[in-house]
Amino acid sequence: MHLILFFFLFSFTSIYADSKSISLLKADSISNYLEASNLRKKENNFRKSFDFVQKAIMYAEKDNDIASEAKVYLHLGQLYTIVKALYEKKPDRKIDTLNFSKFYINNNIKSIQKLQKASDKQLLKQREEIKLYKLISIISLALLAILSLFSLSLYRKSSIRKQSYQLLKEKNTTLQLSQEKAERASAARSEFLCTVSHELRTPLNAITGITHLLIDEDPKPHQLEYLKSLQFSGKYLMNYINEILEINRIESKNIEVEKIDFDIKKLLVEIQNSLQELANENKNKLILTIDPNIPEDIIGDPTKLSQIFINLINNALKFTQKGEVKITATLLPTDNQKASIYFEIADTGIGIPEDQLESIFDSFSQGSIETNRQYGGTGLGLTIVKRLIIILGGNIKLKSQVRTGSVFSFTLDFKLGIKKLSSNTVFPHDENNFIAKKILLVEDNKINQMIIKRMLEKKQIVCEIIENGEDAVAITKINRYDLILMDVHLPGINGTIATQQIRQFDIVTPIVALTAISLLENREMLLSYGMNDVITKPFEPDNFFAIIAECMQKDNTNNSESVI
Repeated sequence: MHLILFFFLFSFTSIYADSKSISLLKADSISNYLEASNLRKKENNFRKSFDFVQKAIMYAEKDNDIASEAKVYLHLGQLYTIVKALYEKKPDRKIDTLNFSKFYINNNIKSIQKLQKASDKQLLKQREEIKLYKLISIISLALLAILSLFSLSLYRKSSIRKQSYQLLKEKNTTLQLSQEKAERASAARSEFLCTVSHELRTPLNAITGITHLLIDEDPKPHQLEYLKSLQFSGKYLMNYINEILEINRIESKNIEVEKIDFDIKKLLVEIQNSLQELANENKNKLILTIDPNIPEDIIGDPTKLSQIFINLINNALKFTQKGEVKITATLLPTDNQKASIYFEIADTGIGIPEDQLESIFDSFSQGSIETNRQYGGTGLGLTIVKRLIIILGGNIKLKSQVRTGSVFSFTLDFKLGIKKLSSNTVFPHDENNFIAKKILLVEDNKINQMIIKRMLEKKQIVCEIIENGEDAVAITKINRYDLILMDVHLPGINGTIATQQIRQFDIVTPIVALTAISLLENREMLLSYGMNDVITKPFEPDNFFAIIAECMQKDNTNNSESVI
């Protein structure tokens, strides 16, 4: 009975343990299998304990969990040690230790191989991690070095930039001071030249005026020769002063471009006629070739164009002996809205050396001292020509060969004009129309008073002299004159203000300015005050009387129209 009860309790315990083991199996936990194996081992149920170890190994392999496998194999080893000891003590125990040993050894080898493989993988991974770490370290150090160098470079550049900025700032300040100094010097030079020019023109006007009067007085032959030399010297000096003044006017940018209608063909013919005598002196042929397709009326600045041609043709005639100077004007293909004209002045003169072709346009340059001594001149003509052509929108070109000749050429564009009478047209006049005309001369210089009055009286013109602007305004309110010659620079109010005041009550009487024109004066500015025309001192007598006749004729025409 007791034996049956013990068997029942043992069976129940076994069933309970098995049910517990089953619950552990369901949990799929290796630890639970090992715990069940330990439980069977304590009960000396080594076969069952071994079964649980095998299942633990199976799940460890299935999960590929190396650490758990190692734990299971450690438990297997302990179990194997116990079983082996029991076998040695009791060889008659019915346990298949041979299979158990074989299983243990095989699984142990497998475990060792897995551990070895895992160890190799871990070692390889560590090596790769070490390599990656080294690479990262090297890259980090390289980047750190690059950043350090870049920072150093930025610092150096910043320092250099600061130094450069400071240097530029100092240089800019120096340049500004130099520019201001240069501008003051230029203004002082211009003012000085303007003053000198004005002061030279007044006595020069006396020289040329008195020379003209003496030549008209029928002098003795030997006196006439002296007077002509004096007249030539006066003209030369006047030309020199005019060129210096013109250079300064261009450099000061106090120059305006006219845009008026004019006939370029007529202008070139007039220039040819005026220079024909100079051509004859050196036995030169002066040839003018004009393209018939060039429009008769174009819009431009005939005054500056005349300066350009006169300077170039004068030079060509001066440096050519018994040769030929040819002036050519050719119309280039263009649209109908403008005329593009190519101009060329070619001579067969002494030519210009190749090394002097560039400097020939510099101020006061004539190629060489010998040339200057032999042919004379100021050396300003070509400088004026080049700058005027640039102002008009062109560019001068030069080809030259020593002892063969020179060719100056340039192209200018003109707008097409409307055919009308040019403002530069000189009216033909009959000197009989001067008889008994009454002219008021407003002039403070005694010598100029004497010269102009004498010149007017020779034409049987009545001349009344006033020395200041205030008296001129007062007397024109009382008396009527056929023309007023108004000096611009007068004591008290100047000629321009006096003209403005006269125009408030008299808009008919022609007023002609007399001026040694300065940098601050120009024809347009003087005309804006109400003057009809300008005579520049020193003046040519023929031009002087032509302007007077023109103004009187216009005045008579206007009066006739007003009467009608």
